[in-house]
Amino acid sequence: MEENKKRLKCEIVTPEGLLVSEDVAMVVVPGEMGELGVLPRHTPIVSKTVIGEARIKHLRNEQWEHLAVGNGYVKMQFDRLLLLVDTAEKATDIDTGRAREALSRAEKWLSRTGEPEADADRAEQSRRRALNRLKVAGGK
Repeated sequence: MEENKKRLKCEIVTPEGLLVSEDVAMVVVPGEMGELGVLPRHTPIVSKTVIGEARIKHLRNEQWEHLAVGNGYVKMQFDRLLLLVDTAEKATDIDTGRAREALSRAEKWLSRTGEPEADADRAEQSRRRALNRLKVAGGK
């Protein structure tokens, strides 16, 4: 098999900008119905993604890189995967102390009674993001 057929261009974009842009062997993203694994030559797809762990298998060393990602969309077409998410953070960059603080704040917010539903939804999303960051970071 030719070398270029084994490559998948992976781009991960957040509102802050481009986080990842490189050729990789495989990408796994969290979807609404479970994980979606994408290899080169994957059929075109557009799908919603959820808060969870994304994984990138690098070409150079075949090692997996783990990222905590938020809600968004993934598009795969012509050996190019574009992951557009509201948040994304590499496991090696996660500050677990900050994540624990965010989890504590969200849980306190959720424990308050009489809060408007929109506030409770925001608190639940914050709680999910914090739990995901801790999981992806390995709870260091």
